[in-house]
Amino acid sequence: MARNIITSLDVGTSTIQVVVAERMSGEANPRILGMGMVNSAGVRRGAIVDLDDATGAIRAAVEEARRSSGVPIRSVWVATGGPHATISSSRGVVAVSRADGEISQEDVRRAIAAAETFIPKNANREILHIIPRDFRVDHEAGVKDPVGMHGVRLEVDTLIIECSTPVLKNLFKCIEAAGLRIEDYVFSPLAAAEMALTKRQKELGVMLLDLGGGTASFIVFEEGMPLHAGVFPIGGNQITNDVAIGFRTHVDTAEQIKCAYGSCGPAQFTKKDVIRLAEFVPEEQTVLGRRELAEIIEARLGDIFELLQKELKKIGRKELLPGGVVLVGGSSLIPGVVELTRYEIGLPVQCGFPEILPEVDEKIRASFIVALGTIQWAYSKTSGDYVGWANHFSHIGQSGWVKWLKSLLP
Repeated sequence: MARNIITSLDVGTSTIQVVVAERMSGEANPRILGMGMVNSAGVRRGAIVDLDDATGAIRAAVEEARRSSGVPIRSVWVATGGPHATISSSRGVVAVSRADGEISQEDVRRAIAAAETFIPKNANREILHIIPRDFRVDHEAGVKDPVGMHGVRLEVDTLIIECSTPVLKNLFKCIEAAGLRIEDYVFSPLAAAEMALTKRQKELGVMLLDLGGGTASFIVFEEGMPLHAGVFPIGGNQITNDVAIGFRTHVDTAEQIKCAYGSCGPAQFTKKDVIRLAEFVPEEQTVLGRRELAEIIEARLGDIFELLQKELKKIGRKELLPGGVVLVGGSSLIPGVVELTRYEIGLPVQCGFPEILPEVDEKIRASFIVALGTIQWAYSKTSGDYVGWANHFSHIGQSGWVKWLKSLLP
């Protein structure tokens, strides 16, 4: 019997990651078989800037995952995001079709399609997901799953996630050039939420914040449904650049300094707390201050938190998410970042690591959060385990995304 293999691909600014899993009969979750990660190339802030370099890096990550899993990799589920993604909302209204007023899945589909008609058409943007946030039956709001209910009028309020057409075309070309077939796409914050957030957190109201290399992305859930999301063009790489400028050193050395000594909370350090540059560059005798390093890191993280506060205020949830903030991504491991986030955002904060792979170092698990979440997303979608809002999740999918992208290529 053929093995049921699921493979995810996350093409990030800092790294390219691949996870291979297998659907096991009678098991609630897929079994992880192998993982691959290489330094990213040809990618800047979530977008391809060099087709050949990016293709080569994707091939290398896939080969590493193939060796660790022992299975051939022919197709992938792809996580995508970046500053090119835009978030908006739309509302659709339809009359219930059945004479007895019972709402069917087809009525829900028509309502979501009606919401799509109100989205401004843009030749350079394509809809990645249309996510129901709230259903209303005869003006009764807060309905999670209207199928089977009775009414005359069905409304849906949707969250629209769009991506740049050129960015998707370039990503598609690289993946195909690497010899892979694309199963489907998922917005990166949605994938991360699959792995990092609990059902209870989503019900209470929670924000997931992914502090990645090239970007910081977030998604807010409330009453179990996605409420808002976004991506900022600021990440760990910008912190590294700031360190390089502030300490007048090479960016590679700045990354080493950040990883070895980076932290938040400059007040904890005195003038005696120093970093000797010779530890990283033997011929250098410069002495750097840990207090100054912490100030640089806090300043850049502060930019992210300021943007987040504006987004929470926009949706009326500033300091009003009982589930707090869950941090993921490589920069979430910076010492003191949890305390800084709690102070800046005014909400409970914790780091969210996948419970699977407990034997793997937490730094690796934190970095693989999107790739692991994409596996879980694909598993749920293909096994029919969707519940609630996900039952009515609308997107272009295999029948549309891949055919559409192929039609755009020469």
